[in-house]
Amino acid sequence: EVFEYHLDTLTRRKQEIEFEHFARKIAEKEICPNLIPQTGPTGGGDSKVDTETYPVSDEIALRWYEGIGQRASQERWGFAFSTKKDWKTKVRSDIQKIVDTNRGYKRIIFITSQFIEDRTRAKVQDELSEKHKVDVTIFDRSWLVKCIYEHDRLRLAAETLNITGYAETATK
Repeated sequence: EVFEYHLDTLTRRKQEIEFEHFARKIAEKEICPNLIPQTGPTGGGDSKVDTETYPVSDEIALRWYEGIGQRASQERWGFAFSTKKDWKTKVRSDIQKIVDTNRGYKRIIFITSQFIEDRTRAKVQDELSEKHKVDVTIFDRSWLVKCIYEHDRLRLAAETLNITGYAETATK
């Protein structure tokens, strides 16, 4: 409950940047490790993605022990992260901006700190995938919680989100 509360109150503590860092690190572990960290301005003048994949050789991709997508070693995937309560408006806006870059993303992954009902998530994913002709995947807070607890990533969460009290517990 403490971790979920922490995710729920990120914007009140102005920890949006920490969430982006956390989301990228969890995506590197759970989805694909070849992600470029974002640098430079974070609002308005950015590259329209919070991170994206970079190509790697087959020899490197075959050695990946974490993540799900060997396709990510050759395809361009774009990621967007958000803490906004109005996640529906945000995902639609972010996906549109990413598609408008015309960079040829094969997959766009949106990670939010909000809870999303399964039926709603699936409906929005399908709608955006069909509209933009790109594979859209939305991961919500329940996915983040699953990754942290079922995949033993508590230390990662504590370190990237600056959660006090967990670091000592996670290291024991």
